[in-house]
Amino acid sequence: MDLTSENSLSVSGPIGTVREDHVAAPDAIFEKYKAALHRFCMGYLGDEALAEEVARETFARLSDGRELPSGDLRPWLYKVARNHCLDIMRRRQQSLSRSGFADAARLGAGRPTGAVYNERQELMRQVLSNMPEEYRSVLMLKHVEGLSRAEIAEALEVSEPTIKGRLVRASEHLREALRNQSGSIS
Repeated sequence: MDLTSENSLSVSGPIGTVREDHVAAPDAIFEKYKAALHRFCMGYLGDEALAEEVARETFARLSDGRELPSGDLRPWLYKVARNHCLDIMRRRQQSLSRSGFADAARLGAGRPTGAVYNERQELMRQVLSNMPEEYRSVLMLKHVEGLSRAEIAEALEVSEPTIKGRLVRASEHLREALRNQSGSIS
């Protein structure tokens, strides 16, 4: 399928295009966005299996028509994936508060199997995981996933000036947190 033709899926095209093709080309959509969504979910969850599950559920919601984008496809995919990740994180937190520290180690051990982390990556992961969600999400969407401010605003359902302000505050927060953690960031 030609993803650039007038009658096919366009990443930044009108929703009519997505609605027509989402059933006809779910494999093409999945292939185009699976790696990016998986990476995004890993940033939230730190667990390969959960990230894969969230990514698949996101695509399933698109292909079965339960929920269709009201705008561009790309920000919608990130919005759905982010909301699912936040739900999982809330359930983890509730479980932690009910079951205590014994389960904390088990739930917190969500590193991808076989992956090797260096010290800097681990520090960044820790800092991001402790960052307020509104800051973490804008940083990840902007710097990891490469979304524009307009796409981030659509995904998070806030205005573009709000995103601009959050990016500034998030960068300041990140810089300060890294400085406090490592003492070597200037």
